[in-house]
Amino acid sequence: MSDLGTIEIGRAFWLLAGNTLVHEVGVPVPILPTALVLGARATRHTTDYLELVAAIVIAMLVGNSVWFLAGRRYGTRVLKFLCRFSMTADTCVSRSELAFARWGWSSLVLGRFLPGVGLIAAPLAGALGMSWARFLVLTAAGAALYGGAALGAGVLLREQVEMALRALEALGEQALVVVVVAFVAYLGWRWYRRRVGHAPEVARISVSELRALIAAGEKPLIVDVRGPAMLEIDPLRIPDAVGVSLALLESRREDLPRDRKIVLYCGCPNEASAAQAARLLLDRGYAWARPLAGGIDAWRGTTTPGPSSG
Repeated sequence: MSDLGTIEIGRAFWLLAGNTLVHEVGVPVPILPTALVLGARATRHTTDYLELVAAIVIAMLVGNSVWFLAGRRYGTRVLKFLCRFSMTADTCVSRSELAFARWGWSSLVLGRFLPGVGLIAAPLAGALGMSWARFLVLTAAGAALYGGAALGAGVLLREQVEMALRALEALGEQALVVVVVAFVAYLGWRWYRRRVGHAPEVARISVSELRALIAAGEKPLIVDVRGPAMLEIDPLRIPDAVGVSLALLESRREDLPRDRKIVLYCGCPNEASAAQAARLLLDRGYAWARPLAGGIDAWRGTTTPGPSSG
């Protein structure tokens, strides 16, 4: 088990490619442990190392092409579906959109190293109408960068990897228990991260309650906190809503009136961005701020067909 040289490059290629593909379709099986072990095995042969990088690139291109096509066809629906698998389930849409706002299409390259961003960068690019050629080039570049770094870490840590494998070999059958415990700990960590990234506990307001406020003459200030990317995918807005993205609110570059009730909405799971924005306003001394339960989808569901609602 500790003799890394006994792993044939052909088997290693398919093992790493399979692991990567499973990860890219959303199954929480990490790539890094496999990459570290196989990277350590490839230290003696440059061609082996390059073949393993190619395994990651090919598998990522295949997996992400599926999500790119799904994003192009189904838009925000596939983004919300994928967020269920993210470590930061509630905020993964807003995190990815922020990455796109900061780095543009290069987020397809850098997103591999950012939790939650890599998972939905491909469908987001598809929903925004990126060309296939550009998507494939940027995805391949990001995959090569990630694969080179992960396998390179195995090269640099060869001795430590061999020591770990020898320790597992010495444990015999107990090694299986160690692996199972490690995997359970990993899943527990993911669960903890999901809890940490959960949408803030802020009182929500329903669509019916918002309509009642408007009918009563309250004139609440309705704020759409979605960024440019999500607005491009789904341009529907609640009538009279003003657009102030979460990023603007976080940076204090936008002040809202304090003498009105403020209702904020977004298009992400559990109205996470709107809840985060409401918590920011409340912490800054605003008297009344509520996220709209269900966000723009809840409003859309209660809008009768006919003239545009926004």
